[in-house]
Amino acid sequence: MSLPQRITSPFQYNPGNDPSVVTYLQGLKGGDVPGTYLLVGANNSPGPTPTGLVYRGALDDVCHDGVSGSGNWQVVSVPESFNAAGTSIYGPANLGADLVQLVGAYTRKLGDQVPTTENPAIVGFTYTGAADGSTTTGWLSVQGITQLGTAGTYTFVHSVDGGLAVGNTDNANVNGLTKYLTITATAFIVEMESGRQIPIVYPDKSLLVTHTAYGIWANSDGTYTIAGGSGEVLSQEAGTLSAGRAYLIDYDKVSGEFINYTTFAYHNRNDSNLISHFEGIYRTNEGNYLLPATSVALNEQGDLSIASVVEVSRDDLGNFCAQAHWQDLTVTRSSDGETSVLSTANSLSGGVTVGFANYPDGNGGLTPLDFVVQPL
Repeated sequence: MSLPQRITSPFQYNPGNDPSVVTYLQGLKGGDVPGTYLLVGANNSPGPTPTGLVYRGALDDVCHDGVSGSGNWQVVSVPESFNAAGTSIYGPANLGADLVQLVGAYTRKLGDQVPTTENPAIVGFTYTGAADGSTTTGWLSVQGITQLGTAGTYTFVHSVDGGLAVGNTDNANVNGLTKYLTITATAFIVEMESGRQIPIVYPDKSLLVTHTAYGIWANSDGTYTIAGGSGEVLSQEAGTLSAGRAYLIDYDKVSGEFINYTTFAYHNRNDSNLISHFEGIYRTNEGNYLLPATSVALNEQGDLSIASVVEVSRDDLGNFCAQAHWQDLTVTRSSDGETSVLSTANSLSGGVTVGFANYPDGNGGLTPLDFVVQPL
């Protein structure tokens, strides 16, 4: 049975209610005080010139002139020396005392140039310092190394916890159907302090397998659990995915081993026409994992996108239980109760989930808005 929930859509930073501005909420962690949160995202991301955002405070229904929440919003950008066109912040870690870690990606000013390994289109970043991004020495640029051994032309760092971050890189742009899985995406870990990259090792080493890493959680025993998506392409020429599942995998920092790789299909289906992907990860006090998930239709129209919250437990041997508990989210617009037809669940912390929605506009189009779902 679903618990009563309060949905705020949009929860945005849009001074003046500019209709051209859309806020994307992408990462969430708890704040210093119970009931407050560290929330990150970007305006107009994806896009060539996104604006990075950091919010600290309560996720309440306060809204004034297009700015949501009673807390504090700050625009945060990578340093000018990065020669960036825009910044997207994907994941935060709250270090306390106004200190944070942030990860994400920045777009580069290429003009009409074709991206190359020496001249990439999108580059990842990590940051440690003051929450407003003012610690100039805390920024680090991250260009991922693909499974082919080349530097990626598109690199994204998605999540950070316990001193490690995860992301993925590719030499091809995002797949037009799924937005997540490209032909040979390579997932990696990056050490926040040193910038050293560690490729995530999966059981299948075929070059036709693509992996993303969107979430990482530092467990109490010194290990880490990573969440994301795996896909197998039908052919490199067509770039068509024949399978796509969400996954979890454990990483032992001391031994360097990757173990317990387990995939999950939408609602535990054996055969599914949906590609499922875990967007983040949160570990409960009971030791279970809550995963924000997005499942996308495997068809040319791409006319179905479902946001879910998934709970995964471990068995007595420490393995992930294959049967997960899936709860789909019904996302509605605050102003009129209209239901989203294309939703993504991007991050969660405790009982709160943030994501993105698309509402019918009455003229055959869609109105994009973000959302916050939290228990009453």
